[in-house]
Amino acid sequence: MTTESIRRVLIVDDDDLLRDFYVKVIKGEGFETVNASNGDEAIEKLNENPDFVLAIIDLLMPIRTGWELIEYMKEEDNLKNIPIVALTGLAASFDEFQQVEEVCDAVMHKGKFELSEFIEIINSTSL
Repeated sequence: MTTESIRRVLIVDDDDLLRDFYVKVIKGEGFETVNASNGDEAIEKLNENPDFVLAIIDLLMPIRTGWELIEYMKEEDNLKNIPIVALTGLAASFDEFQQVEEVCDAVMHKGKFELSEFIEIINSTSL
């Protein structure tokens, strides 16, 4: 397989069970995955190799939040065009939710998670 044909997805979530679930689903769709459990670890992975077709980022994490990671990515020329799917388990205010929607390609709520929608979002945002 050539480097050009590898479709790599960054998965950032501090919940090991959820991260493992996302990996299983995403690999089932033919993607390679790189995992991080917090924003700082994700930045290390992004700096090692920024060649990602998609980043799936939990907004609420320790050390560096998902929102802080997203802000970092949007400021870096080599990262700002990576599509982002934000995951949240909290009921954000309308303003907060709108802010996330403006910056991210998709937002999914963990409490209303639907597998078919997740797969559709992965495939449509990683083109």
